[in-house]
Amino acid sequence: MRRLFGFLKPHRKLLLVLMAVNLFLSAMLTVAPLVIKAIVDQVIGEQKMDLLLPYLGLLLAVMGGRSAATWFYSFGQNKLGQLVMTDVRAALYRKLLSLPYSFYDKEQTGRLMSRVSSDVESTRIFLSQILVESTSHIFTIVLSGIVFYQQDPLLAAIAILPVLISGLGMYYAHQVLTQPWQQQHERIAKMSATLQDSLSGIKVVKSFAQEDQARGKFEEVQQAVRMGSLGISDAWSKRWALIGSLPRFMQLGLIWIGGYQVMDGEISLGTLVAILSLSLLLMGAVNALGTQLNSFSQTATAAVRIFELMDEEVAIHSPEGAETAQHHTIQGSVEYRGVNFSYPTSIAKTLKDVNLHIPAGSSLAVVGATGSGKSTLIHLIGRFYDPSSGQVLIDGIDIREMDLQGLRRQIGMVAQDTLLFSATIAENISFGRPDATQSDIERVARLAQAHDFILEMAEGYNTHIGERGVGLSGGQRQRVAIARAMLLDPRILILDDSMSAVDAQTERLLQAAISEVMQGRTTILVAHRLATAQRADRIVVLREGEIVEMGTHDELAEAGGYYAHVLEMQQMNAEESVTDILGAAPEMAGVKN
Repeated sequence: MRRLFGFLKPHRKLLLVLMAVNLFLSAMLTVAPLVIKAIVDQVIGEQKMDLLLPYLGLLLAVMGGRSAATWFYSFGQNKLGQLVMTDVRAALYRKLLSLPYSFYDKEQTGRLMSRVSSDVESTRIFLSQILVESTSHIFTIVLSGIVFYQQDPLLAAIAILPVLISGLGMYYAHQVLTQPWQQQHERIAKMSATLQDSLSGIKVVKSFAQEDQARGKFEEVQQAVRMGSLGISDAWSKRWALIGSLPRFMQLGLIWIGGYQVMDGEISLGTLVAILSLSLLLMGAVNALGTQLNSFSQTATAAVRIFELMDEEVAIHSPEGAETAQHHTIQGSVEYRGVNFSYPTSIAKTLKDVNLHIPAGSSLAVVGATGSGKSTLIHLIGRFYDPSSGQVLIDGIDIREMDLQGLRRQIGMVAQDTLLFSATIAENISFGRPDATQSDIERVARLAQAHDFILEMAEGYNTHIGERGVGLSGGQRQRVAIARAMLLDPRILILDDSMSAVDAQTERLLQAAISEVMQGRTTILVAHRLATAQRADRIVVLREGEIVEMGTHDELAEAGGYYAHVLEMQQMNAEESVTDILGAAPEMAGVKN
């Protein structure tokens, strides 16, 4: 909780003002019974009618002051909540941006969204409402207790004792409910993850006519959330039925003993009326504290989940004193030295003792079956993962010694699974260079063979495309992604099977464009079609994480190994890819390298 309070530090002035307003509101609450006492004893009891209007004016002033203070408090409380919520979400988002690929390999997007939305909302409620309002109720209890004691010590003891017992009971109930609330947050996160998975894969759900199955899964997790909520509500209600009833018995004691004291002349009738009014304040404050303590159990678990994410280790970061690639233009020489890599979720090695040198300005094609390690190999260059052992060097410098952002700004990557944002086509192309001019955008679009189809769209470059590029064909999305990478003018260009979704005519145009772009920069092509691979200066063949062949197209074609086999098969069937052939030919394990 101490760490959570840290989010209040930048807004402590506003918090102190709200506390002061709360103190004022509590004071006004305790003043009113004293004025009523004076009216009963002096105006009614002593028939001093000339005091009625002044006392009524005082009550009116108290009510007016409370109304003004309540308006200010409500506005300030909402402002504090929004400021805190913005700060917490910004901190979480910064953390999410800093986490490496490996973190997202094991986390569901829906669970993360639950933390950024519902958990942060719970935190806002705690810091701006529960914390501040609880302080107000505590002020009310303390001030009412002091006034109680001044009026009659015996009646004060009768009133305060049940309040103390209720407080201890509420604390116990909070301790009991902490774990159920943790479990409930997990259920809510699972529900969010299920919803996100269903919506992101809605086309697959519909194409396989699995709406009923998807509906059943969501209803199952929703039912778990409902039952969890009802279970917590039942547990709290049972305890509160006992705890909350204690202050009500206190009123009976006050009427009984206080009534005798009035009849014996020990206290005035006005004093008893004031004491009963104060008892109502005490009961209201205790009941409100009980409700907020239940909410506190919920927000406490939300805070734990938030800080679990905030404490997630950022394994890949720029080291202190790193050679800042932002101010150092790399030449583009890439070298792998004894690189081994295993994913945290896998025992087997994805890459095994890879040694490879790609001279600056040269091009390399990487071919191999699915799961051979091609994508992992290229992801190491941008340091999206770090090798389990060995080194990846650029211009002879271990990339772990380089500034991450500066390095990645000089690497252009077009992934196989093209991701575009819900924005205009121009905004998607200029994502890496928001300051790019329209002429720059159109230049790279022409180079990527995208300019013509963009102009045919309703609003041209200002056409807004849907989430993940909905509204464009697969080939169009890839061409926009290639233009986005080209706009960076990167020293290292990585194309991860970037022509898998284009037709033969577009592929020929793109190959010509890429040949032009490749000039003067290091280019790595993950290729499933050898027509693309043979344009590279050198080709490596990966099999189960190992480089089994390396050379030019002509050298590998004559070697009689994997590459020659794939080439032969693709010539027989131009539609098949390297993955299709190698993945379907286990008997090739005996082919000599």
